[in-house]
Amino acid sequence: MASAATADDRRYMRRALELAEAGWGHVHPNPLVGAVVVRDGVVVGEGYHTAFGAPHAEVEALRAAGERARGSTVYVTLEPCAHHGKTPPCTDALLTAGAARVVYAAEDPGQDAGGGGAVLAARGVDVSAGVERAAARRQNAAFFHALERRRCYVALKYGMSLDGRLARGAGQRTVVTGPESHAQVHRLRAGFDAIMVGGETARVDDPLLTARGDIEPIRARGWCVAPARRP
Repeated sequence: MASAATADDRRYMRRALELAEAGWGHVHPNPLVGAVVVRDGVVVGEGYHTAFGAPHAEVEALRAAGERARGSTVYVTLEPCAHHGKTPPCTDALLTAGAARVVYAAEDPGQDAGGGGAVLAARGVDVSAGVERAAARRQNAAFFHALERRRCYVALKYGMSLDGRLARGAGQRTVVTGPESHAQVHRLRAGFDAIMVGGETARVDDPLLTARGDIEPIRARGWCVAPARRP
């Protein structure tokens, strides 16, 4: 029987969501996932999915907790996977570690990976779902969109002056935004398969269309891959 979510559950889940963000640009096409292990009201382990093909967030957090994971509550932003892909099932790791309760934010829509919550519940683990679900789905909007709708997820970025202009005039290369915006653009690029611009932008600006800055993206085969070509 699942227990009701508490204010502490929401607080720990928000911390797990914060941890998950560190995987941006490195885990695609996997989702961003964070996990927190709590025992007797104390955080004893934290982790997140660091890279595509690397251990999942639950495994990282359980490793950090060690023996203190036995009898603990594990908070994870996505339902623990129940299948063997590039890594073993996270449900097995949680059972082996002796977690007494698992709280997850969003259900995994994958046909193979989904259903981990039911697996854990059947083995006697207290399972609670849906804590901060909306925030978890926003964080992995492209992941859920691809699996549930089978369509590419598109983000639109543009810079506009206060008087509604994109440039000083036709054919004039114009910097409209500042360094903060540029940094955010490169971060955004790191998490997408492809970048598309209009023909006039390509001719006038001759953009590199690469991700530069603090995040060095790790490229893996994604949901909507369209290799960019320059003449």
